[in-house]
Amino acid sequence: ATRVEKVPFHSKEGGDGGGGGVRWGWITASVCFLVLLSLAFVCFSAFYSGDYGWSAATANVGLGPAAEAPAAVADPSPTNLSHIVFGIGGSARTWSRRRGYSELWWRPGVTRGHVWLDKAPPEGAWPATSPPYRVSANASRFRERASASRIARIVAESQRLHAGDAGVRWFVMGDDDTVFFVDNLVATLGKYDHEEMYYVGAPSESVEQDVMHSYGMAFGGGGFAVSAPAAAELARALNGCLDRYAQFYGSDQRLDLRGDAYGLLAAHPVAPLVSLHHLDYLAPITPRGGDRLGALRTLMDAASLDPARILQQCFCYEAQRGFAWSVSVSWGYTVQLYPRVLAANDMEVPLRTFKTWRSFGDGPFTFNTRRAAPDRPCDRSLLYFLSSVKKKNGQDGSGSTMSEYSRYREEEDGRCKGLPGYGAALKVETVKVFAPKMDPAAWRRV
Repeated sequence: ATRVEKVPFHSKEGGDGGGGGVRWGWITASVCFLVLLSLAFVCFSAFYSGDYGWSAATANVGLGPAAEAPAAVADPSPTNLSHIVFGIGGSARTWSRRRGYSELWWRPGVTRGHVWLDKAPPEGAWPATSPPYRVSANASRFRERASASRIARIVAESQRLHAGDAGVRWFVMGDDDTVFFVDNLVATLGKYDHEEMYYVGAPSESVEQDVMHSYGMAFGGGGFAVSAPAAAELARALNGCLDRYAQFYGSDQRLDLRGDAYGLLAAHPVAPLVSLHHLDYLAPITPRGGDRLGALRTLMDAASLDPARILQQCFCYEAQRGFAWSVSVSWGYTVQLYPRVLAANDMEVPLRTFKTWRSFGDGPFTFNTRRAAPDRPCDRSLLYFLSSVKKKNGQDGSGSTMSEYSRYREEEDGRCKGLPGYGAALKVETVKVFAPKMDPAAWRRV
C-alpha cells in the first residue's frame, strides 16, 4: 500500500428500542465479510501460492473461545507506536530471504507484534534483528485452504494474544515483503477513534484486480488496520466466515504493479507514504544503493529525518533568456528536470513506467498516468536521485533539511543538445532542496 485510507464501515450501538442491537449485528457481519476479503488468503498472489506452505507442526497459539476486548477506558492521549500490534504473514521457508524488508522498518524494543510462521524455524536460527515469531494455530480443518486460512487468522490470533492489554488500539496486518513507514502509519490511524469499529485500508492500484476481487476491500499484503473493538468481533466470527465464504481465494497485492515503480513514486499523491509491498517484483526503486534493499534503505534513511514529507511532490520553474525549465521534486527520492515548460497538471500525473500486476498491461489503473515518450527523447526529463540528506536547525529552533540529488546519467541523444535549454540543463550536476520539517499532524487535513 503506498498509503492507508479509511473504508467507511463505522457505527455505534443505538438505543432505539432494540434497533441498535440489529444495527450492531449488521455492522459486525459487514465488517467480517469485508475484512475477510483482505484477511483471507493474503498469502496467495494472483500467480502463485507456494511461498506459504502449511505444516502440521504443533502450534503454540490456539484459536479457542474468542477473548473479550479490554474494558473501554477513556484515554485522551494521542495514538503512538506502542498502541499498534503488527501481524506479519510469513513462512519459515522464505523468511531468510525476505526478512530484510521487515528489518528495514522494525524497531526492536519499540514496535510490537510477531511474524506468524507455518512452523518453527531451526533452533538458534532466528536473528535478533528480526521481529519475534510465533507459530500459527493448526488450520488443517480447512483442508486445501489451510495455508490461506492460516494467514487469514493472524489478526484473530493476535487479538487473542493481546486481548487483556488496554494499551492496544490497532492491529495491523502485512506480509513479510512489506515495508511500513511507521511514523506515517501512526499519524494516519491517529485520525480515527480507536474505541469504535474501524477497518482501514485501500483498494488495489490495478483496476483488473479490483474488478476481480472487489473495490470494497483493503488489499491485505500491503497493510490494513483493524481497531481493537472490530478485531474482537472479528475473532469471534472468523472461522465461520472462512467456512461461509470458501469461494474467496483472494489476492493481496499493493503495490499491484510490475516493472519500474519510479513513475508512481516520483508523482506520489497528496497522502502519507504508509507502506510499500511486492518489492520482489519491482526493479530497485533507485540506482543508488545497489540491490533492492540498498535502494530502499536510502528512502528509509530520508524518511527518518522527515517522515511526513517523504515522496511529497512540488514543482518550480526556472526562466532564463531564451528558454525555461520545469522541475519536479519528489522529496527524499528524486528530481526531474525538464528542459522545457511542462504544465503542473502534467507533472503531477505519474509516468507510466510500470505494468499491471495480472496481465502485464499498460492499464487501466485507478489513477491517471502519462506515457514516458521513449520515441521522443528530447521531451524526457533529466533524472536526479537522492545522494544525501542532512538535518538543519534554524535559529528559531525549528527543524529543516537539506537534501541533495545527483545526476543519473542515461544515454543521451546528441540531437537534443542543440535545443534551447537542453544543453544548459546538461551542465546541472546536482540539485539541492531546502525544506522545513513537515508536521505529521498536517495529514489530519487530508
